[in-house]
Amino acid sequence: MLGDLPPVILIDHFLGGAAAEQLFQYAITRESGFRPSTVALRDEGMIDESRRVSKVNSDTDAAMPLIEPAIRKAVDQAIPKLGLVNVESYSLEPELTWCGDGGFFKTHVDTLYRDQPANQRVMTVVYYFYKEPKAFTGGQLRLYGLGSEANSPRRQDIEPQLDRAVLFPAWFPHEVLPVHCSSPAFADGRFAISCWVRKSRGADQYYGNQRD
Repeated sequence: MLGDLPPVILIDHFLGGAAAEQLFQYAITRESGFRPSTVALRDEGMIDESRRVSKVNSDTDAAMPLIEPAIRKAVDQAIPKLGLVNVESYSLEPELTWCGDGGFFKTHVDTLYRDQPANQRVMTVVYYFYKEPKAFTGGQLRLYGLGSEANSPRRQDIEPQLDRAVLFPAWFPHEVLPVHCSSPAFADGRFAISCWVRKSRGADQYYGNQRD
């Protein structure tokens, strides 16, 4: 029904503390590669700080061997639990994200209208990691039911806890609430890997790695 909360899966202790620390070190050594986030406009992305303030880095190749097996295992188990159908094969689209003080992302969905049916986003996976002790507050993931307004009581807030993964259908509205951080240091911000699951159809239309 419209307004119902989306199905969501939370997995704490997703990789373990050592692996979370490795990802954190990987991210901070690539600070120079982070660029201001964009939002979709027609067939292009544009910077719009009224809708989104954060930074992203698509340089994840060296980090994926650390997290990809866990993501694929979680996605395979989540597909039936989230009610997804006809996802016989898929590819992963990962991206590092960072929010410092004042960072946010207004309500949006992760399905892009320019996606082709053979390669559409069907699931969003978010994995949180950061420096300990935690140097920021806020930054919760807020999920809405389909058709809900931004002030709807039908919503769920998920805390960005260290080593937590969140999985949900990509077409449900969601936002990132403002981050508050007393330090301007890059290492003190809120880090995540956002990984979109793209459904593939047909043996000749695989993008990236296939689901086994």
